[in-house]
Amino acid sequence: MTGATARIDANPCLLAVEMGKVGVSERAVEALRDDQVRVKVDVSMVSPGTELHHILGTHTKASSFPRATGYIAVGRIEGLGSKVAGFQLGERVLTSIGHHARLNADPQRIKKVPEGLDPVDACAAVLLGISLRGVRGGKVRLGDSAAVVGLGAIGLYALHLAKVAGAHPVIAVDPVAMRRDVAKQMGADLALDPLACSVKDEVFKATGGEGARVSIDATGTPKVIATLPDLTAEFGRVVVLGGVHGLVPFDLYTRFQKSNLTMVGCGSAYPEDFPFTGDRNEETLMRMTAAGMVKPRPAITHVVPWRQGPEMYRLMIEEKDKIIGAAFDWNT
Repeated sequence: MTGATARIDANPCLLAVEMGKVGVSERAVEALRDDQVRVKVDVSMVSPGTELHHILGTHTKASSFPRATGYIAVGRIEGLGSKVAGFQLGERVLTSIGHHARLNADPQRIKKVPEGLDPVDACAAVLLGISLRGVRGGKVRLGDSAAVVGLGAIGLYALHLAKVAGAHPVIAVDPVAMRRDVAKQMGADLALDPLACSVKDEVFKATGGEGARVSIDATGTPKVIATLPDLTAEFGRVVVLGGVHGLVPFDLYTRFQKSNLTMVGCGSAYPEDFPFTGDRNEETLMRMTAAGMVKPRPAITHVVPWRQGPEMYRLMIEEKDKIIGAAFDWNT
């Protein structure tokens, strides 16, 4: 073995200490095995949908506490097991570990970060990869109209990538003004407040009376998802991108069967997108970000020292109009 290999007991982390609350804690890092790498984290990023469902106990899978949270981090390799090949000490990597200062990782679950790419932008590749599944699942083509409902990080990245793919117009829908403003920065041609207008009327007006060729839900809210067929053009596609933890009531006859709609889920990359698997998508998105083609930063509204993590989660739970994406700096 090379580099740091011993067990580390004083290892700061962020844990969901009880339902609805995240706190600062410590979790030991075990001695490095021959088939592992040790990563010293520079930046970790919150995945708001998945993490908050677990923290609030609303996920389909039951949650127990205390529990680790998070699965997105970028750091540098500071330890290599003797059986690990293809990596070097000091290399910056994207990995699926959570909000920890250090952690041992499976080398199959890390990806090299392109030289010069900011670690915050590299972290964003994971959420961008989720959003890309929605854009690809919707088969967005040059000139297709697209409506994205729900402008958290996943929705904002979906509209951004739809724009990059050539969609026009791209219509963003969310009741929070700050999120609509960010949507415009990320390429939305029209940003609608569902509390102040008829979204259906405005979508049809913006699309010449046709409706959106692709409608993407990024809310995960059953009553919102149920409205998407009303926004969608005949023979269009309804994309369920947000995680749905509840039953969705649909008028399958009038606004689904008779409109010849297709509904798609986005739990993973589609086989027909090969070779763009989930891992390949993240690697590609990092390269595109490094080249300036993809610009994730507007959706990351808070980059703070890791000790402010509990406050960021509180904002996400209690004051959603003040925050979208959050990343934690583990070097301060």
